[in-house]
Amino acid sequence: MRFLAWQLKIPCTGAYTHLGYWENMMALIPIDQIEKRLSTVQCAICKTNTFGIDRRTLQSDGECRGVCLKCRYSFPVYTDMEFYVRTQPDIPYRLKEISCQNCHHRGVSLDFRITMSVREAIYFVTCTACQTQFPERSSLEAFE
Repeated sequence: MRFLAWQLKIPCTGAYTHLGYWENMMALIPIDQIEKRLSTVQCAICKTNTFGIDRRTLQSDGECRGVCLKCRYSFPVYTDMEFYVRTQPDIPYRLKEISCQNCHHRGVSLDFRITMSVREAIYFVTCTACQTQFPERSSLEAFE
């Protein structure tokens, strides 16, 4: 059974977006956490790393738009990773192969992803061993 964020009656002080479903509960990821993690990558246009989430674009399926705060370039941010992993059969295998930048353990969980440009899709992952969070460029979504 799926719930919308307002149906869970979760007290919150900030904006949240959908992360995925586990059993009957929907996990939420704070918008400010997404913005913080976006700062670990560079804008496809101006190469800076200051981003925000356009809260007017938040959708019930967890999709929204990220915006470079310098040049105003916008790109899609996807947070429904449970659906993505379920519909893309190669993704679970790829996630098992990604090595952590900190402990070098293989295996990560997918938190959210962005399509920075037509040539660059980036996964934001967490190491399953040490819980280090880092971006990983997707080799499966190169649209060249």
